[in-house]
Amino acid sequence: MHLLIINGSPRKSGATAKILTYIHEKLCTMDSELEITHIDLSNYNLKLCVGCMGCYKTGYCFIQDDGVERLRSLIDQCDGLILGSPTYTSNVSGYLKILMYRGYFIFEQLLRNKPCFSVITYENAGGKKAQKILNEFIHYSGGSVSGHYRKKLNHGSEVLNKATEKTIDRKCAQYLVRAKRTMSLSVLEIVMRAIVFHVGLRRHAMKNPVRYKAVIDRWNNKGYTQTR
Repeated sequence: MHLLIINGSPRKSGATAKILTYIHEKLCTMDSELEITHIDLSNYNLKLCVGCMGCYKTGYCFIQDDGVERLRSLIDQCDGLILGSPTYTSNVSGYLKILMYRGYFIFEQLLRNKPCFSVITYENAGGKKAQKILNEFIHYSGGSVSGHYRKKLNHGSEVLNKATEKTIDRKCAQYLVRAKRTMSLSVLEIVMRAIVFHVGLRRHAMKNPVRYKAVIDRWNNKGYTQTR
């Protein structure tokens, strides 16, 4: 099983990064056969989305940078995804937003059937809202929120302590169990995915099949249009 961990924080050694590193190490101790790739988005020169929608027609982003298409490929090939972000103005980081916008996750259903784990850190407020945004993004992209962790940070205190580690250990164990199930989606998630895909995305795309050619081709190749 191959898991992909993405740190959406601009800080490679900040609170979010420390928690994701701990999760990485804990999962490896729980299952030595796991293959884990760990990525810091701050290592990539990701340019802003310009809203041209060309990716829907061609299947790739015309902006040439050093990351988005490679990251999309890694996400498409992994068996499970762990996303982490600090909270900025009650939302996820700018780095993660760029990936979310330019990766055309939702229309292509890039996370379909993938067990995902969301991690949010915050200091004052807005952490709950940021995690809701991230979890909804996972759901709308076809994934399953099989685990989540939110940490309120206190100025001057350690990010990790015994109580925090105990909570993360429990959540990691639960995530592994859910991730290895043949069908990790709950009934509610299955219904939500069907509504988002068939009632929302598919109906919209079929109104303009030329504009959404690459998206429709992907759905057909993956067999999504046959899934009810």
